[in-house]
Amino acid sequence: MKLSELLDKPYRPRKIELTKFKAAADRLNRTVTALQEKYEVVEPIPVEQLDEALRNFEDRYRRNDWSKFPWHRASGLFRSFFTSQAPDPDDPRWSGVATVLLNTLDGTDRKSYCRAAFEVYLETYRRNSKVLDRLREILGKKSAENIPVKRALVEEHKLLDPERAHVHIGALLARHERPYDYLKSLGVSSPHAPGLFAAAFEHMLEVNASDRKALKRPAFERVWNWLSPDPGTKLVASKSLAMGIDAIVLPFDDNRDDDSLRDESLQFLVATFGDPRVRKIEWAWQQLEDRTRKIVSRWLTRKSLKVFFDIIDRFEGSHMWAPRRKFWSGIDARGWIDKAWVVLNETGRDIAEDLAREHDDKTFRSHGGLRFHEPEKCFFIMKVGKLTIVEGTHDFAVRIFDPDADNAPRLFQESYEKNKIYARLISGEGQRCPHHRGCWETKVEDYMRRYR
Repeated sequence: MKLSELLDKPYRPRKIELTKFKAAADRLNRTVTALQEKYEVVEPIPVEQLDEALRNFEDRYRRNDWSKFPWHRASGLFRSFFTSQAPDPDDPRWSGVATVLLNTLDGTDRKSYCRAAFEVYLETYRRNSKVLDRLREILGKKSAENIPVKRALVEEHKLLDPERAHVHIGALLARHERPYDYLKSLGVSSPHAPGLFAAAFEHMLEVNASDRKALKRPAFERVWNWLSPDPGTKLVASKSLAMGIDAIVLPFDDNRDDDSLRDESLQFLVATFGDPRVRKIEWAWQQLEDRTRKIVSRWLTRKSLKVFFDIIDRFEGSHMWAPRRKFWSGIDARGWIDKAWVVLNETGRDIAEDLAREHDDKTFRSHGGLRFHEPEKCFFIMKVGKLTIVEGTHDFAVRIFDPDADNAPRLFQESYEKNKIYARLISGEGQRCPHHRGCWETKVEDYMRRYR
């Protein structure tokens, strides 16, 4: 048959025998269930299914019917009931469920059930509740063998002390170079879980506060390790995250900046959580202290200027940039530049990538690009008070946009059109200063001083 004849034939979709797929899916579900029962895999119950699961549990309790109710399901129900925000374990509506679950815990040493109870204890640490008080009391009577962590953590470091455990463990973390890794070595599966270990981390910050104030590197390394122990693990947005970022930023607020330690802290933050100027959500930015945001903004502005300098230094003919580098470095030293953003052409982006790899520093990747072909020039956009200023390489003239100028380019964009970078100044709304004319530095500085 010719292809043209084949294409002319009406299309008849092939009938798929869904019964075969359903049978395979049923076998898979039975296999998964069997494995869960054999190895007692505890899975939390989704919130939307919890209410129904609790009603079914109550019904079984009234009938005293525990057939086909394996331990892994009981453990999952235990964990979900006590850690979810709804229902409230102290609610009289669910007092029967809470009583049965806790009585079962009191009378069993089943590993999966005790593990679920232990995880509840960790996550609800310092949460006020009569029911949870009984949970802590029962766990306190369990032998260390029934708790899925190293005996030393339970016995020597008061893990099951519901009032002081975070103090004991926080002091322990404050002595170890890599506190997150150390907890993992003691059998803690999720050191970033909320509750006890979050409180312990906060106490560690208190213990090491004087060392951070003195800019002692090990105190910073402990916080780095906790916030992101490896490239695939990082603390999610939370009170602990905000406190951790504050802890490694605020010690530099009194201008006793240790350049290398400050730069490493900035590199760590950008590598772990992204550039807060363009990825604010990941940082839980609104939870940080105002001082912290201002300090990090200052660091990033200074780093953007350095990135621009370092990239331009690798361009041929970079001697044209020497007087501009001296001028803008002086302006930055006065603290006039409030915000800054680098915008690179293709060559500049390649150089930035090379520098990022050479220095293992992702801040070189924080820049915008061009949506038009520009073989020579790269650009630097600044906010100096209320003014927006665009500087560029080679023969680009400095453009100063007044606050009311509608066509001023915005900072921190991913890419820029030509009409934004080369925007024409409207008469009376700024100033254009070509570099080839004499005294451009004086004109630019004078304009900034008068109108910023």
